[in-house]
Amino acid sequence: MVAFLNMDIPDGLSLREKAYRIIRNRIVTCEFSPGSPLNERELCEMICVSRTPIREALNRLEKEKLVFITSQKGATVSTITPRVIDEIYQLRDVLEPYVVSMVTPTFSAETLQRFRKRFATKSSGPYEDLVALDSELHYAIISAFGNEYLNDLMGNMFTQNERIRFLSTRVPERLGETVQEHLAIVDAMLARDTQKAADAMREHLKRSRYAAFKL
Repeated sequence: MVAFLNMDIPDGLSLREKAYRIIRNRIVTCEFSPGSPLNERELCEMICVSRTPIREALNRLEKEKLVFITSQKGATVSTITPRVIDEIYQLRDVLEPYVVSMVTPTFSAETLQRFRKRFATKSSGPYEDLVALDSELHYAIISAFGNEYLNDLMGNMFTQNERIRFLSTRVPERLGETVQEHLAIVDAMLARDTQKAADAMREHLKRSRYAAFKL
């Protein structure tokens, strides 16, 4: 399960991969907002590639449900509907509290301390940095579980959920709340309290879901 969120584009990538990562990052961070059209010519000029890598990238993004392509209108960034939000959080509510309870006894204390220090500095500042850190912790918890099938399932779901995170953290009060919710998860894991970690994760998901619907 690999996230490209807010990553610099490394040298040496194929033109297709470069185009894919740039467009994907701008969709996930909502720079390309839900429902907005994607003009191939403008994308070519922005990324400095021909139309073939752009079309290949858009086709790949369509499979990830980030882009919707029709013969009449071309490519459009997929919308985020209440149904999408509801279905994503239905799965997260079931899976993530269980996973965090299972990995809490053995998760690296050193890694958790690093996460704690980083979250403690995010109560103010760009919301993009907090969303990236939010995603990093959730990916780390899921990855620590060591189930490849779960990695694939959550990876596909997190692709959509990253967009929801970017939108929901634009609700001003969510910045400070999100920091405190993640600190509660990390502190419970550091204490090796599996039930408290699961409860903290469940509470975080409940509040995140509410913020997404509110927005």
